[in-house]
Amino acid sequence: MLIFASGTAFGFGIASVSGVLDLIKIEFELSERGEQLVVGILVLGCFVGAAMAGPISARWGRRRTLMLAAALGGLGYTLILARFGLGGLLAGRSLAGLCIGLLSMVVPMYAAETTPAHRRGAVVSMFQLAITLGILSAYGVTLAFAASVPWAILLGAGILPIGLCLLAILLLPESPRWLAARGNHAAVLKAARTLGLADEWQETRPTLSHAGASSGALLRRGSTVAVLLLCSALFVLQNLSGIDGILYYAPRIFQELGFSAGTAALAATFGLGLVNVLATIAAIAMVDRLGRRPLLIFGSGAMAIGLAAVIVASQLDWPWVGLAGLAVFIGAFALSLGPLPYVLMSELFPTAIRESGIAMASATSWLFNALIAFTFLSLVAAIGLSGAIALFLVVCLLSLGFCLAFTPETRGIRLEEIEAAVLAGRPLRRIGG
Repeated sequence: MLIFASGTAFGFGIASVSGVLDLIKIEFELSERGEQLVVGILVLGCFVGAAMAGPISARWGRRRTLMLAAALGGLGYTLILARFGLGGLLAGRSLAGLCIGLLSMVVPMYAAETTPAHRRGAVVSMFQLAITLGILSAYGVTLAFAASVPWAILLGAGILPIGLCLLAILLLPESPRWLAARGNHAAVLKAARTLGLADEWQETRPTLSHAGASSGALLRRGSTVAVLLLCSALFVLQNLSGIDGILYYAPRIFQELGFSAGTAALAATFGLGLVNVLATIAAIAMVDRLGRRPLLIFGSGAMAIGLAAVIVASQLDWPWVGLAGLAVFIGAFALSLGPLPYVLMSELFPTAIRESGIAMASATSWLFNALIAFTFLSLVAAIGLSGAIALFLVVCLLSLGFCLAFTPETRGIRLEEIEAAVLAGRPLRRIGG
């Protein structure tokens, strides 16, 4: 329940503005930069939240950090619903961004630490599925109600999954691995039993010998720096692939491709959201069967093909070919660069620096996400939709080469075995199987 509630809050929060941006633009008489500010201020909050998440979750634990996230999100959406003008909207979206940034880092980490190895990839990928369901619900709500319901209510509906997230947190124990790393052994087995991990915990507990080591010492050991660079690079590629521009500004993109403004563009956007959900379901079924590396390689190549079709459609005024190309891109992204950076970052970092390592990788993700959010409309205005998509296509090709060269395979391997390989200094490609 935590994964679905938090992922839905994440997806709804980042995508809900796309269908009401035109209404906000009219009400506040926004320029192009003003529109990008309304979109990007939430993403900037996500960056700050992700950067804060490491030290906060290390000190307070995963559970209390998630409670803080829910409180910030609840306050932010309350400000949006109260309609205190443009300032209230920006403040509310900033707080919602802090919430989403915390969730984006802590939930995958908590899921990886509380899931048996043979199901870890699928469970962590469920977070990405929940994100896609949140995105789809945001698109569906605006498609159905944008013409009849005030935009503040459509945006403020994000408070509902936040409430479910808080309820789920209250029902769950703290992560046994966090408790063990802090020496709270009396609570470890109780938490492990609650989560159904008692047998696995008894087997792996002796291997947690590095939990008390300093983060500075571990960063200098083995392949830890290489892991940090790998995870950060995957998130940079994820965000510069163009996914954020498409999610935030999909109705505008479809208008550029030739779809009529309003219902037609919103309906095409909803179709992309549906493809995103279905492809993510497929990814969950395959991630622990086919592995992380093959999906990343295949997905990066397919994303490039989809974007190439969009460029052709934009040049020849073929809107339906453009829709098909974006559907291929979204589907391939959902199989690869969507969920798998979250899976790999939750697996590869050693226990003692998992919080700070994941926080740095997540913050890198949100930083480049914000770059796209704040510049996409200006980029399209400057070089056209085809030019912007061509830049994203180049990034997808870079992702293909990067994954071929460096991405390891961690399917079915316990976190403690992965940690031992990282600290022993194995090359990235040989850390897993």
